[in-house]
Amino acid sequence: MNTAAIRVFGMALALGSLLIGTCAAHGQYNPTTTTPRTNNPVPASVRLPQSAEQRLAAMDKDGNGTISEDEYEDAMRNVFRDLDADHNNRVSADELSSASAPQQQGMLSPADRIRRIDMNNDGELTEEELNRGAEKAFHILDTNGDDALDLGELKSGGG
Repeated sequence: MNTAAIRVFGMALALGSLLIGTCAAHGQYNPTTTTPRTNNPVPASVRLPQSAEQRLAAMDKDGNGTISEDEYEDAMRNVFRDLDADHNNRVSADELSSASAPQQQGMLSPADRIRRIDMNNDGELTEEELNRGAEKAFHILDTNGDDALDLGELKSGGG
């Protein structure tokens, strides 16, 4: 695999891992409380889980200790909807930033994470772009090829 492909897959994996658990906050909006760091804030109740354990707990809907491809795809649909605060069918760096933990040294910025899987280079993610990146991330994370992600596989992806 060439260097560019590795970077793209790595970003897809990182963004997928970062976005994976937003569905845990789905339905818990408080429309009067928003994060003031951005022009397009997501509700303050929507926060991306920071650990592999949090992501697994958020996405493992049937409680079997793994995330199936169906659970993963459902979560990505919810992630997109939750992050699209202004309902323009796109996720901006501002929206991603307002749902993320503060950026630590050495981490990619929200704009850089988006840029890695932004197929049309407009600086925002469509649902299709997020789904394609997430699909690639799922298959990269599924190192044993069983079509499910366990805690070890999530941890190997940066969690």
